[in-house]
Amino acid sequence: MRCLVVGGTGFLGGAIVDALAVAGHAVTVLSRGVSDRAMPPGARTIHADRHGDLSALADGSFDWVFDTCAYAPDAVDRLLDALGGAVARYVLVSSLSVYGRYATVGLTEDAPVPDATAADLARAAAVPPSDRASASAYGASYGPLKRACERAAADRLGGRATALRAGLLVGAGDYTDRLTWWVRRIDEAKGVKGRVPAPGPPSRPVQLIDVRDAAAFAVRSADRGLGGVWNVVGAPMPFADLLGAIIDATGAAAEIVWVDEAAIAAAGVEPWTDMPLMTPPGADFRHFLDVDAGRARAAGLTARPLADTLARLAAWDRGRRDVALRCGTSGAQETALLGGVSG
Repeated sequence: MRCLVVGGTGFLGGAIVDALAVAGHAVTVLSRGVSDRAMPPGARTIHADRHGDLSALADGSFDWVFDTCAYAPDAVDRLLDALGGAVARYVLVSSLSVYGRYATVGLTEDAPVPDATAADLARAAAVPPSDRASASAYGASYGPLKRACERAAADRLGGRATALRAGLLVGAGDYTDRLTWWVRRIDEAKGVKGRVPAPGPPSRPVQLIDVRDAAAFAVRSADRGLGGVWNVVGAPMPFADLLGAIIDATGAAAEIVWVDEAAIAAAGVEPWTDMPLMTPPGADFRHFLDVDAGRARAAGLTARPLADTLARLAAWDRGRRDVALRCGTSGAQETALLGGVSG
C-alpha cells in the first residue's frame, strides 16, 4: 500500500514508519524537518508544515494515512483537504486523555467523552504556529481537542476513519522520560543512591505499552479496516511488578522504599512530574492507568514481554547519560521522602 505518515520522525510516527517498511509498504513521511530520524531504505520524506502550505501533497496518492500529530480539528480538516478525500484508511492517533475523568475502573470505548467547548477551540486557535506541533501547548484542552479531531475525521470519512486512543507509550526514544526516569534511577541505584523511594502502595496500578506494539496495531487497523475508536494500551500491573522488572533488567541492587501519598505531598513532590507514573490523588485520576483495552486485544493488539521493552530502553539510555531527563525527583526531594517511609 502507498502510505503517508504525518509526523513520521516522531516517537510513535517513527515506529509506524518502521512497521510499514518491514511489511513492504511504500512509505512517505510528512515532516517539518525539525526532528532528525533515520528513515528505512525506500522511504521518502516531504518537508512541509501541516499548518502551512500543503501543496506538496497534491501530487501524492495514498491508500493509508497515519496522522500522529493532529491536536485540533482544523489540522485534520486541512490535511484531508490537501489529500483530496481519496483515502482508503485514515488512522488518527488520539489519546486516552479524551475521557477526562477516570473515576471508574476499566473505562471502555463506550464511556462518555466530553466534547470540545468554544473555549477549547479558541485556545487551540491562539497557539502560536511554532508551537502547534507540541501536545503540551494545548494544556487542559488537549483531551477535548483530541475528541474534536476524532469527530472531524469521522464526519469526513465515516467508517474509513480509525481513532487510536493511545495510552502511555514507552520505549527507546521516548521523549517524555516517564519510564526512562525509573530505569535510569534504578540502574544507578548504588551506594548512597541505593534506596529508591516509590509511590505506595506497591499494588498501585500502572499501565503502559511499548511504542512498537502500538505501531503494529496502527498498521493492523489499516490492513483490517478497523474503523471507529480503540483504546490502545497494555494490561495494568502493580507498580511493584514494574519496578521489580526494571531491577531484573538492569541487574541493579536497588532497594525500593514505598512512601505513602501523604508523605509525598508533605515533601512537595508533584505526582506525574516529580514522581513519574504516579497519578494525581483524587477520584478524577484514580483509574487513569487502569483503562480497558479488551476490544483492541480481541482485534489483534499484542504486547511483547516487558523484559524486552526494558532491556532495549536501558541499553538506549545508558548511551545518553549526559542528557538530563524531563521529570523525576531531585536529591533534596528524595531525602525528604526517605525520611517519611510508610509502614
